[in-house]
Amino acid sequence: MPEYRWSYYLTAPWELVDEWYRAIKFGIRNLIQWFPVIWQDRHYTSSGLFSVMHRKLSLMRNELQRNPYYVGAKRDQHLMRVCEVLIERYLAEAYGAPCHERHRQKWGESRSFFEPGYDNETGEFTPDFCRWITDWPNTHTPEQREQATEEMLACLKHEQMLAEQDIAYLFKLLGRHYRRW
Repeated sequence: MPEYRWSYYLTAPWELVDEWYRAIKFGIRNLIQWFPVIWQDRHYTSSGLFSVMHRKLSLMRNELQRNPYYVGAKRDQHLMRVCEVLIERYLAEAYGAPCHERHRQKWGESRSFFEPGYDNETGEFTPDFCRWITDWPNTHTPEQREQATEEMLACLKHEQMLAEQDIAYLFKLLGRHYRRW
């Protein structure tokens, strides 16, 4: 504690006890609020980082709802909620669900398997070389298989683009407003 405060506590020692009590009470409340988030965190995934950010934003937004102590609090609550929604969408990983569903309806459920490599010269299977094959029940010609593959790759690229767009917007909002929050 700063030196200048000790003179105050010498004249009013109950204030020191009250401050310690509040610090312990707040610390225990923090442990209870953060325990589920920290328990689920794994150090090798980005979802842990986004879970921590989501929890922090929701706690800050709830505090601003209870005690809006400045003029732009309503706007900041809204921006925090937007950031929470972006994080929830990223964690749900459902960006490509509509596209994949349309692909599934058109071409059927995909079947993927490994095919061992075949050496045409010796006529033997080579265990070191395998091909990954994806097939769909409604593809009957090689052209249809190629079209289904291209559409699946387009779905995957679209899914990746949407996720990157949300993350870019999230960090743009955080970069602009983090000093006020």
